[in-house]
Amino acid sequence: MAWQDRSYYRESGRGSGNPLMWLLTGSVPLFTAFGIRVRMHVSLLVLLVINLLMAESRGGMGWKNALTFDVTLFAIILLHEYGHCFAGRWVGGEAKDILLWPLGGLAFVDAPKRAWPQFATAAGGPMVNVIICVIAAIGLGIAQRGWPDLPWNPWTNHFYPAGGAWGYAFWFVFVVSWSLFLFNMMLPIYPMDCWRIVQSSLWFKLGYYRSMMIALTVGMVAAVPVGLWGLLSIGGWYGFAMLVIAANGFYYCYKMRVMMRAEGQWAFQEEDSIDYSASLFNPPAEKGKHKRLNKRLLKRAQQREAEEMQEQERVDEILAKVSAHGMQSLTWWERRALHKATERQRKRDVGLKEEMTRKGF
Repeated sequence: MAWQDRSYYRESGRGSGNPLMWLLTGSVPLFTAFGIRVRMHVSLLVLLVINLLMAESRGGMGWKNALTFDVTLFAIILLHEYGHCFAGRWVGGEAKDILLWPLGGLAFVDAPKRAWPQFATAAGGPMVNVIICVIAAIGLGIAQRGWPDLPWNPWTNHFYPAGGAWGYAFWFVFVVSWSLFLFNMMLPIYPMDCWRIVQSSLWFKLGYYRSMMIALTVGMVAAVPVGLWGLLSIGGWYGFAMLVIAANGFYYCYKMRVMMRAEGQWAFQEEDSIDYSASLFNPPAEKGKHKRLNKRLLKRAQQREAEEMQEQERVDEILAKVSAHGMQSLTWWERRALHKATERQRKRDVGLKEEMTRKGF
C-alpha cells in the first residue's frame, strides 16, 4: 500500500533463535522479477492461512470466496507495489525490493529527492489500481452483456453473482482493487500513499521543509479519528488494523516532526535534492539585491558548517554505540543517519578526486 524511501532498516529476524521474533519480523522470499526481489512477511502468510481455515466456520465467506479473495488480494497488492517501483525507475530512481505484509505492502524505492519524482513514485501505485478497476469493469460488462453494476461502496454486504464464472472473477477483482484504492487514498496518514501525495504536492510550492511539517501535522490529526474508529470496531480484525495504522502513523509523524523542528529548515535534505541556491548565482539586477544574496550565501554557508559539525557529533555517538553494543543496538533513525553520513562522505571524496584530476594532481 505504500513505499519506503530506501531500505535503511530491514531486519529479517534470522539468527535470533526466537520463533516469536521470527513471526513478528521474519519474511519468506518468494521470487525475483524485473530485478526486484519480492518477499512476504510471515504475519501475512499466517493471516492468509487462517482466512482459509476459517472460511467454512460460522460467519465465514466460504472456501471458494476465501481462496479467491486471498489470491486476488495478493496479486493486486503485488501489482500496486510494482507500480511504485516502475514509477520510481521512470523518474530516475532505483527499486530492488518489495515486502508484502498484512496492511498492504512496502516497495523500497530510492527516488530522487525532488517534488516531481517523489509525487510520481507515490502516485504510481494508486494508478495501477485505477487501471485494474477499468479493465475489470470492462470485463464485467462484457460478461454481463450490458452496463456493469459496479459496487462503488465496496464495504457493503452486496455480493454480485451474475455473469457466470467470468463475471464472478471480474467483480471480485474490481471490488478488491477499488477497496484498496479508496482505503489508500482516503487516509492522509503515514505510510499511506495519500500522505505522500499530499506532501509531495505541497512540496512544489512550499519547499521540502514546510511541506513536510504540514503533511506531518495533517497525518497526526487524521490519525485521531481513524484510531477512534478502530477502537469502536475493535471486536474484529478490521478494527484492530485501523488501530495499528492510526497508532503507527501518529507515532511516526510525531517523531519525525520533532526531529525536523530540532534540525531546522535543512533537515533530512539529501545532496541530490533540488539545488535551491542555483538562482543565487544569476547576474544581480541591482546592487541592493546583490548584497542580500551575499548575506544569504554567507548565512547558508554558516548553516552548512553547523550542520556538518552536528552531523559529525551524531556519527561519533553512533559509532561509539556500535563499538560498545554492536550494530544490532542501533535504531532505525541511527542507521539512517549513519547511512546518509557515509553516502555524503563518499560523494565528497569522489568530488575531491575529480577536482584533483582536473587540476593535474
